[in-house]
Amino acid sequence: MADKIVIEIYRKKDPEELTAVLADPEGKLDIASSAALTAANACAMGLRAARLAKGDEERLDYLRRNLDKLRGYMVYLIDEDTKGRSIMARAKKEGDEQKIDAAIHSIVAISDEIVNQMCNVLDLLSELSELDAASCAPYLGSAVNDCMAALHSARLFILDATRRSTDETYVYISKRENELRLEEYAPK
Repeated sequence: MADKIVIEIYRKKDPEELTAVLADPEGKLDIASSAALTAANACAMGLRAARLAKGDEERLDYLRRNLDKLRGYMVYLIDEDTKGRSIMARAKKEGDEQKIDAAIHSIVAISDEIVNQMCNVLDLLSELSELDAASCAPYLGSAVNDCMAALHSARLFILDATRRSTDETYVYISKRENELRLEEYAPK
Protein backbone atom coordinates (compact mmCIF):
# COMPACT_ATOMS: atom_id res chain seq x y z
CA MET A 1 0.00 0.00 0.00
CA ALA A 2 1.36 3.41 -0.99
CA ASP A 3 2.06 6.08 1.61
CA LYS A 4 -0.70 8.60 1.95
CA ILE A 5 0.36 12.09 0.87
CA VAL A 6 -0.91 14.91 3.05
CA ILE A 7 -0.64 18.44 1.73
CA GLU A 8 -1.08 21.22 4.26
CA ILE A 9 -1.68 24.79 3.18
CA TYR A 10 0.04 26.92 5.79
CA ARG A 11 -1.00 30.28 4.39
CA LYS A 12 -4.59 29.41 5.38
CA LYS A 13 -3.72 28.71 9.02
CA ASP A 14 -4.52 31.17 11.77
CA PRO A 15 -1.64 32.79 13.73
CA GLU A 16 -2.06 30.38 16.68
CA GLU A 17 -1.63 27.29 14.46
CA LEU A 18 1.12 28.82 12.34
CA THR A 19 3.26 29.89 15.26
CA ALA A 20 2.77 26.51 16.97
CA VAL A 21 4.10 24.76 13.84
CA LEU A 22 7.00 27.22 13.68
CA ALA A 23 7.91 26.44 17.29
CA ASP A 24 7.92 22.67 16.72
CA PRO A 25 11.42 21.36 15.86
CA GLU A 26 9.73 18.47 14.02
CA GLY A 27 7.35 20.82 12.17
CA LYS A 28 7.49 21.49 8.47
CA LEU A 29 8.14 25.23 8.84
CA ASP A 30 11.55 26.72 9.49
CA ILE A 31 13.41 30.03 9.48
CA ALA A 32 12.56 30.83 5.86
CA SER A 33 8.85 30.32 6.58
CA SER A 34 9.14 32.61 9.59
CA ALA A 35 11.00 35.18 7.47
CA ALA A 36 8.23 35.04 4.87
CA LEU A 37 5.60 35.58 7.57
CA THR A 38 7.56 38.53 8.98
CA ALA A 39 7.96 39.88 5.44
CA ALA A 40 4.18 39.64 4.93
CA ASN A 41 3.72 41.60 8.17
CA ALA A 42 6.18 44.22 6.92
CA CYS A 43 4.16 44.62 3.74
CA ALA A 44 0.91 44.80 5.72
CA MET A 45 2.26 47.58 7.95
CA GLY A 46 3.63 49.37 4.90
CA LEU A 47 0.23 49.05 3.22
CA ARG A 48 -1.49 50.43 6.30
CA ALA A 49 0.95 53.36 6.30
CA ALA A 50 0.27 53.97 2.60
CA ARG A 51 -3.48 53.92 3.23
CA LEU A 52 -3.06 56.56 5.95
CA ALA A 53 -0.69 58.76 3.94
CA LYS A 54 -1.83 61.86 2.13
CA GLY A 55 -0.39 63.37 -0.99
CA ASP A 56 0.11 62.38 -4.61
CA GLU A 57 -2.76 59.89 -4.99
CA GLU A 58 -1.31 58.36 -8.15
CA ARG A 59 1.97 57.48 -6.42
CA LEU A 60 0.20 56.39 -3.25
CA ASP A 61 -2.07 54.13 -5.29
CA TYR A 62 1.04 52.62 -6.93
CA LEU A 63 2.62 52.02 -3.51
CA ARG A 64 -0.59 50.52 -2.11
CA ARG A 65 -1.01 48.12 -5.03
CA ASN A 66 2.59 46.93 -4.87
CA LEU A 67 2.70 46.54 -1.10
CA ASP A 68 -0.52 44.52 -1.21
CA LYS A 69 0.79 42.26 -3.99
CA LEU A 70 4.04 41.72 -2.12
CA ARG A 71 2.12 40.96 1.10
CA GLY A 72 0.22 38.18 -0.66
CA TYR A 73 3.39 36.93 -2.35
CA MET A 74 5.22 36.64 0.97
CA VAL A 75 2.33 34.60 2.42
CA TYR A 76 2.53 32.37 -0.68
CA LEU A 77 6.27 31.84 -0.05
CA ILE A 78 5.49 30.17 3.29
CA ASP A 79 4.05 27.20 1.40
CA GLU A 80 6.77 27.32 -1.23
CA ASP A 81 9.34 26.98 1.54
CA THR A 82 7.64 23.85 2.86
CA LYS A 83 7.73 22.32 -0.64
CA GLY A 84 11.45 22.99 -0.91
CA ARG A 85 12.07 21.52 2.52
CA SER A 86 10.23 18.32 1.56
CA ILE A 87 12.48 18.02 -1.51
CA MET A 88 15.49 18.41 0.79
CA ALA A 89 14.15 15.76 3.18
CA ARG A 90 13.77 13.27 0.30
CA ALA A 91 17.27 14.04 -0.99
CA LYS A 92 18.77 13.52 2.48
CA LYS A 93 16.85 10.28 2.89
CA GLU A 94 18.29 9.02 -0.41
CA GLY A 95 21.78 10.24 0.58
CA ASP A 96 22.56 11.45 -2.94
CA GLU A 97 24.96 14.42 -2.60
CA GLN A 98 24.05 15.76 -6.04
CA LYS A 99 20.34 15.80 -5.15
CA ILE A 100 21.13 17.37 -1.78
CA ASP A 101 23.10 20.15 -3.49
CA ALA A 102 20.22 20.74 -5.91
CA ALA A 103 17.77 20.85 -3.00
CA ILE A 104 19.97 23.38 -1.21
CA HIS A 105 19.74 25.65 -4.25
CA SER A 106 15.96 25.23 -4.19
CA ILE A 107 15.46 26.12 -0.52
CA VAL A 108 17.95 28.96 -0.67
CA ALA A 109 16.10 30.44 -3.66
CA ILE A 110 13.03 31.05 -1.46
CA SER A 111 15.03 32.91 1.17
CA ASP A 112 16.92 34.77 -1.52
CA GLU A 113 13.59 35.89 -2.93
CA ILE A 114 12.53 37.14 0.50
CA VAL A 115 15.75 39.16 0.76
CA ASN A 116 15.31 40.60 -2.74
CA GLN A 117 11.67 41.51 -2.19
CA MET A 118 12.37 43.07 1.21
CA CYS A 119 14.90 45.32 -0.53
CA ASN A 120 12.14 46.28 -2.96
CA VAL A 121 9.76 46.93 -0.07
CA LEU A 122 12.36 49.13 1.62
CA ASP A 123 12.55 51.15 -1.59
CA LEU A 124 8.74 51.51 -1.62
CA LEU A 125 8.74 52.53 2.04
CA SER A 126 11.47 55.07 1.38
CA GLU A 127 9.32 56.63 -1.33
CA LEU A 128 6.33 56.59 1.01
CA SER A 129 8.32 58.37 3.72
CA GLU A 130 9.24 61.09 1.22
CA LEU A 131 5.57 61.56 0.32
CA ASP A 132 4.12 61.76 3.84
CA ALA A 133 6.02 60.31 6.78
CA ALA A 134 4.14 62.46 9.30
CA SER A 135 0.73 60.81 8.81
CA CYS A 136 1.98 57.25 9.05
CA ALA A 137 5.26 57.30 11.00
CA PRO A 138 4.60 54.47 13.50
CA TYR A 139 3.37 52.09 10.78
CA LEU A 140 6.18 53.08 8.47
CA GLY A 141 8.72 52.46 11.25
CA SER A 142 7.15 49.11 12.09
CA ALA A 143 7.22 48.10 8.41
CA VAL A 144 10.91 48.99 8.12
CA ASN A 145 11.77 47.05 11.29
CA ASP A 146 9.85 44.00 10.06
CA CYS A 147 11.55 44.27 6.66
CA MET A 148 14.97 44.24 8.26
CA ALA A 149 14.00 41.37 10.57
CA ALA A 150 12.77 39.30 7.61
CA LEU A 151 15.87 40.17 5.63
CA HIS A 152 18.20 39.18 8.50
CA SER A 153 16.30 35.95 9.21
CA ALA A 154 16.29 34.92 5.55
CA ARG A 155 20.00 35.72 5.38
CA LEU A 156 20.71 33.51 8.41
CA PHE A 157 18.84 30.67 6.73
CA ILE A 158 20.82 31.20 3.51
CA LEU A 159 24.12 31.10 5.37
CA ASP A 160 23.13 27.96 7.26
CA ALA A 161 21.78 26.12 4.22
CA THR A 162 24.63 27.02 1.87
CA ARG A 163 27.32 25.89 4.31
CA ARG A 164 26.13 22.33 3.60
CA SER A 165 26.72 22.73 -0.14
CA THR A 166 29.73 21.12 -1.77
CA ASP A 167 29.93 23.97 -4.32
CA GLU A 168 32.39 26.44 -2.75
CA THR A 169 31.71 29.12 -5.37
CA TYR A 170 27.97 28.97 -4.69
CA VAL A 171 28.59 29.25 -0.94
CA TYR A 172 30.86 32.28 -1.39
CA ILE A 173 28.55 34.08 -3.84
CA SER A 174 25.48 33.48 -1.66
CA LYS A 175 27.25 34.88 1.38
CA ARG A 176 28.77 37.87 -0.44
CA GLU A 177 25.57 38.87 -2.27
CA ASN A 178 23.72 39.04 1.03
CA GLU A 179 26.49 41.03 2.71
CA LEU A 180 26.31 43.57 -0.12
CA ARG A 181 22.53 43.85 0.13
CA LEU A 182 22.74 44.47 3.86
CA GLU A 183 25.44 47.10 3.40
CA GLU A 184 23.22 48.88 0.87
CA TYR A 185 19.90 48.65 2.71
CA ALA A 186 20.83 48.83 6.42
CA PRO A 187 21.27 52.63 6.32
CA LYS A 188 17.75 53.11 4.91
